[in-house]
Amino acid sequence: MATTTTTGTGGSGGGVGGGPSSSALGAMAAAVTSVATAASPSTSASSTNLAPAPQPITPWPNSRDDYELNDVIGVGATAVVHNAYCIPRKEKCAIKRINLEKWNTSMDELLKEIQAMSSCNHENVVTYHTSFVVKEELWLILRLLEGGSLLDIIKHRMRTVNCRHGVFDESTIATVLKEVLKGLEYFHSNGQIHRDIKAGNILLGDDGTVQIADFGVSAWLATGGDLSRQKVRHTFVGTPCWMAPEVMEQDHGYDFKADIWSFGITAIEMATGTAPYHKYPPMKVLMLTLQNDPPTIDTGADEKDQYKAYGKTFRKLIGECLQKEPSKRPTASELLKHPFFKKAKDRKYLTQTLLATGPSMETRVHKAAKRQAGASGRLHRSMTGEWVWSSEEEDNAKNESDDSETEERPMNRLERMDSSSSETEDTSERSGVTVTGSTQSTDPKTIEASAALGAMSIGSDTMVPVNLVLRMRNANRELNDIQFEFVVGKDSAEDIAAELVGAGLLDELDVAIMSANLQKLIDNRGTLKTVTFQLRSGCAPGEQLDEKSLVGYAQISIK
Repeated sequence: MATTTTTGTGGSGGGVGGGPSSSALGAMAAAVTSVATAASPSTSASSTNLAPAPQPITPWPNSRDDYELNDVIGVGATAVVHNAYCIPRKEKCAIKRINLEKWNTSMDELLKEIQAMSSCNHENVVTYHTSFVVKEELWLILRLLEGGSLLDIIKHRMRTVNCRHGVFDESTIATVLKEVLKGLEYFHSNGQIHRDIKAGNILLGDDGTVQIADFGVSAWLATGGDLSRQKVRHTFVGTPCWMAPEVMEQDHGYDFKADIWSFGITAIEMATGTAPYHKYPPMKVLMLTLQNDPPTIDTGADEKDQYKAYGKTFRKLIGECLQKEPSKRPTASELLKHPFFKKAKDRKYLTQTLLATGPSMETRVHKAAKRQAGASGRLHRSMTGEWVWSSEEEDNAKNESDDSETEERPMNRLERMDSSSSETEDTSERSGVTVTGSTQSTDPKTIEASAALGAMSIGSDTMVPVNLVLRMRNANRELNDIQFEFVVGKDSAEDIAAELVGAGLLDELDVAIMSANLQKLIDNRGTLKTVTFQLRSGCAPGEQLDEKSLVGYAQISIK
């Protein structure tokens, strides 16, 4: 989750997560501008004919001052997205702000990714205009798609319509997925892997345009600069419910067929509203994906024949995509010839079935604004592994309603695997996870899954959740409690502090002192239960520092 404003870090290299030094960021800024300029369309007019020269097109500028940042329309684990306006071009756009200090990035590799992204030109891939560095942030200037994400529409529809027997009809699903396949075909033909196909990364324009988002730099940063092979420490940072088995196993590198698996999961998501195994924590998702047969549209059904409205061709499409052996999955080009896509219609159809019933821009802005400080609540992981801020008011509303938005549930807790009376439980002390099955199991699927779990282990203290409460005053000077979990072996104090800033709960000036005291409490949790510390942001005008009443101070406690 990127911050909305940034400050300099001084002369020492490495911010959160050991990011690039200020000198490296300066060099990166110049290089990124160079790449962006080279990628911009030429504005020179040909003089070889007598026709009037066309009006020169104003290039997309590479200066912070040439853009107006408007409402926040999206907040993720690594970035914040604004509705914005380019002043020289008098044109709307979207600006995705990524905090570079959180990443171990090689400048050369980052520039290669920006160059590759700038060369993408396809109607089903979000249009990249330019990019530049603002202090510690990389700003990506992209086309604004006002229809929002497919996930926004799915969630809105599930709140407002009875979707028990399916969210969208087959024609709507076929129309969207066909456009997504065209984008994937383009990616794969250029030797690129998207790595994170899901409803949340499929955007819609107000004219029914369907485009794939969150590729290139974002995907590259999310994998620590390695798109060809998933690293152990990044396995569950992304979205495990959509991950192909070969990505989880880590035995070999994976190729574009991993996107086809994610595409199949997305097809299920469009029908049922959620990905299979969405109710489970990441570790169990891994176990279920590796041990079980591939999921189907009925995997998460609450009753028999719940999704009987969906026909054989749709089910066959899903089955072909969700084959454990990557070589058996079809390519995007082959899938485009699948009989299911005979049901696809045009963009106008999507404006009627999706956009007309989807959430407005104002609704999405309001949702993003809920992350502002001013209320007690909790910071927790979503179903996709991303951090989410929920106020007490939101949580109470959820408890009073039958509607349970799946990505709002805490996901950084480890749960016991379900077991029947005929099975024994083998608790792995190294991983902190209970593995279900015979202690002498020779089932290759079980051995494979257990090995993958072992690869995630660092020691006996890994993946242990610690429940914490941060008490401090908000902008209205009211005392609020912010509840969150710290998973030892997975979370870092620096990342938690950055997430608090991104959620509007903490001043940037207090990041260092917050992370230092949080780490102190975690390291000494056997003997220390509370730490109180002075905030660098100080107190409001007219107030006096008071540790007892937490004026200019904050307190973290173990619950």
